[in-house]
Amino acid sequence: MSSPIKKQNLYNYNNYYNLQEVKPKRKVLKVKKKKKAKKNSIAIIFALSILALYGYCICPYNYQHYFKPLVLNHIKNRNLKLDIKPYILPTWDYLYNSHLLDERLFVSKTQKTKEMTQINVSKELTDTKTKLLEQFKKYPQLQPSVFVWEYSTGSGFEINADEVYPSASIIKIPIAFELMRLIDKTEKTNNPINLSDKRTFSEQFRTSGSGDLQYTRANVDYSLDYLANIMIANSDNSATNMLLYEIGGMDGFNRAMRNLGLKVTSMGGWLPDIEGYNKTTAREMSTILYNIDNPNYIDIKYKNILKEYLGNTRNIHLIKEKLPQSAMVLHKTGDIGTMLGDSGIIYTDNGKKYIITILVKRPFNDYSARNLIQDASVLIYNDIKSL
Repeated sequence: MSSPIKKQNLYNYNNYYNLQEVKPKRKVLKVKKKKKAKKNSIAIIFALSILALYGYCICPYNYQHYFKPLVLNHIKNRNLKLDIKPYILPTWDYLYNSHLLDERLFVSKTQKTKEMTQINVSKELTDTKTKLLEQFKKYPQLQPSVFVWEYSTGSGFEINADEVYPSASIIKIPIAFELMRLIDKTEKTNNPINLSDKRTFSEQFRTSGSGDLQYTRANVDYSLDYLANIMIANSDNSATNMLLYEIGGMDGFNRAMRNLGLKVTSMGGWLPDIEGYNKTTAREMSTILYNIDNPNYIDIKYKNILKEYLGNTRNIHLIKEKLPQSAMVLHKTGDIGTMLGDSGIIYTDNGKKYIITILVKRPFNDYSARNLIQDASVLIYNDIKSL
């Protein structure tokens, strides 16, 4: 029989070594848990940061540039063709050289379209420009763009004339210009297009915004002449979409503008273009007006008809508002929440003739943009009249 002292010593011995083995293991486990918890926290913070970045930056961009134009616009008007090619292949907008029935094609080059004649300012109207810049200081929240050119002397000036602006309804000037070019080009062919030709107003062209055609019944025929006139005079959006389709849709329009040498003027959406997808510059819109008189593009008969359309514009509250009644103004206005503008040819009562385009980026529907355009227009008119 072993003594009590020996048993106790053995117990203490075993207990001692058991404790020695357990303690290190507990320490290791404790350290590992802390490291794992730390790694999990970092991963969670990183994931939340990526999610926040996606929600703040990527989601709104995708909504505005893809989901809204691609899905919502199609839901609103199911008759419009859903075109996903520009979204799948962004380069599709410029990697082609021909167009047929809204389809881009690669074909051999058969004829080169002569580019538009550019406007050259021979002498800057420095005093007018200085007075105008001083006037603009009253509107620090606005961003104006101006191009002015006088015919007899070649004098003029520009302010931010190459900045890209939403075109709003001013885009209807180049649509009408291209329609006249199309009619002129086909006049001597086997399949001519005439202004007297009629097109059927269908539901696919009915749209909101300006103009009364949207309130009429469908399946009624209207002449191209009537549609072009109300497109300019009443800024009718439904008529515009019918004529846009006539010249090949947005794709046909954009190809025509590139062939004419215009790098910015383009369409990214059918009317109404509330979001401002359609673009132009003050210089390019003035260039289009200048080339209305260019015989390389439009016969004198169609040139006069186009000028008649521009003379019928009913909105006279921008560049024409403060001019004398004796002044003749051929123009087209544009108005969306973020941009207000007017572009036209003005004949003074003493025989001067000049081109003027004023585009103004503004806080949403800021009424002061209207005052800026009116005041700038009358200042320019009086200075050019005295040349």
